Amino acid sequence: MYKPSYNAGRMFTIVVDDVDLPRDERDFGARLEALGSDYEIQFYVRKAEWIPKAIEHTRVFIEDHQAAIGAIGGYVLKTVGDIFKTWAVERLKRAPANTEVLTIYGPKEEVLKKIAVKQNSVQEE
Repeated sequence: MYKPSYNAGRMFTIVVDDVDLPRDERDFGARLEALGSDYEIQFYVRKAEWIPKAIEHTRVFIEDHQAAIGAIGGYVLKTVGDIFKTWAVERLKRAPANTEVLTIYGPKEEVLKKIAVKQNSVQEE
């Protein structure tokens, strides 16, 4: 599991772990730049090679103080979730039998949001 580190220079540091995707499909993190310059996007790559899977996981870790998560975290969760859903729908056009799953973790490694996108459905927790 990724171990977050505090970044005092930004409002949020968002770490993307999308190694479960094929290397040429790892563009979800780049889309998070839409959040603006107050957010630093980092990429965490586990030492693993991609093997075709029916369920592909993307993990996002939001680093910061718990107070900041409460204050504007709803915006971050919604925006990251919306970007993921758009990305997943596009991805499923190329791999329609797959399920794309996003899990967003908070600063204490708690699950803040989970989204599963299949070709004809979206489930959010």
